[in-house]
Amino acid sequence: MIPQIEQLMLEKLSGCISEEDDVHLNLVMEQHPELKTVFEELEQRMKEPVAQQYLVHLDEEALWRQHKHKFTKRSSGRWMYAAAASVLLLAGSSIYFLQKPARIAQATVPTGIVLQLANGQQIDLSDTTKAGVLKVGTTEIHLSSKSAKYDAANASADMAINVLRVPAGKDYKLELADGTEVWMNAKSEIRFPMTFNGKTREVTVSGEAYFSIKQDPSHPFIVHAGDVSVDVLGTAFNVNTYTSASPRVALASGRVALKSNNSEQVVQLSPGYEAVYNQQTFSVDAFDRRNTLGWMEGKYYFRNATLKDIGEVINRWFDIEVVFENKSAERVDITGILTKQEGVADFLDNLQKTTGVRYELKAGMLRFL
Repeated sequence: MIPQIEQLMLEKLSGCISEEDDVHLNLVMEQHPELKTVFEELEQRMKEPVAQQYLVHLDEEALWRQHKHKFTKRSSGRWMYAAAASVLLLAGSSIYFLQKPARIAQATVPTGIVLQLANGQQIDLSDTTKAGVLKVGTTEIHLSSKSAKYDAANASADMAINVLRVPAGKDYKLELADGTEVWMNAKSEIRFPMTFNGKTREVTVSGEAYFSIKQDPSHPFIVHAGDVSVDVLGTAFNVNTYTSASPRVALASGRVALKSNNSEQVVQLSPGYEAVYNQQTFSVDAFDRRNTLGWMEGKYYFRNATLKDIGEVINRWFDIEVVFENKSAERVDITGILTKQEGVADFLDNLQKTTGVRYELKAGMLRFL
C-alpha cells in the first residue's frame, strides 16, 4: 500500500485525521474499492476484544519512542489508538497477522489497464506478458493488451463482481460472458459479474463506454450509469458519464428505456437520438453519430466546443495535465478534429496559429498562457 494512504487510514481509525485528509482518503477509497475493503477490515479488527485488551495494557511512552518518526504525539487516547493501529495492523507482530497474512500489504494502486477479480487479485492488462488464458473457477478469461473475453462454461458459474479500469491515454474492449461487447474509453470503469445466471444481466459503468448487447429477450440487459439505468434487450448504444451530474445515452440501433433513480420518469429512445439526464429530468434530441461515436476510431470531432472542453479530452486521451493560466482561453470556441494517431502537437500548433492562444507543453503538462 502507498505509505501516505496507509498513514491516513491509521489517522482515520484513531479519529485524529484532518478534515482535508479525510476528504482525500474517502475519495481514494471511492475510486479504489479494494482500499475501502482493506480499511473496513482494519476497522473491524480494531474493535475485536483481543485488540481492545491490547490497548488496555499499552505502554504509550514506549510506542512514542518506537514510532516518533511516523506520528506527531497527540493527547493521550487518540494518539495511543493510532500508534496501536500501527503495531496491530502494520508492524508484522500483530496478534491478527500471526494467524492471517496482511491484506493491507498487498493493496496497490496500479496505473495501467487493470482487471480486478472478485477475490481481490489485480491483473495489469497493459503488461503484454499477461496475455493468455486465465482460468477462474469454470470461467476462462482470454486476455490481451487490447481486449478481454469472458467464456463461462456453464450458467451456474460464479456471479461475483469483477472490475475493469481503463486509465487516461488508453482504451479497451471487453466481451462479457453472454457475448455482449463493450468498448471502454479512457478514464472509464465497468463493474460486471463473471457470468450472468439471474433473471437480468446488469453492469455498472462510469466514464464512457459503447455497448453492443447480445440479444436475449428472457434476460434483459441493464446498464447502471450514475442516476440513470438503461434497460435493453438487444441493441447498441453509447453511455457517457464523464459529467456525472448529466449522464447521457445515445442509441445507435434497437430500442432502450431509460429510468431515473430519483424519479418515476421513463424515456424510450429511438435510433439516432440521445437522452441527457440533468436535474432529475431527461431531455431528448438527435445526435451526430460522428461526433458522439468518433472516439471509438480514435477521433474527436467538435463543433463550437470550448477549449476547456477540448482540454478535458486531451487529458483523458493523452494523459496530459491541462492548466489554463490564461482563463479567457477556456472560453475560446473551436471547430475541428483531434485524433489519437496524430497526437496533440500538430493540433496545438494549428490552434495557436488560428486562434492566437499560446501554449507550452512540457513534461506531461499542457499550459495555456
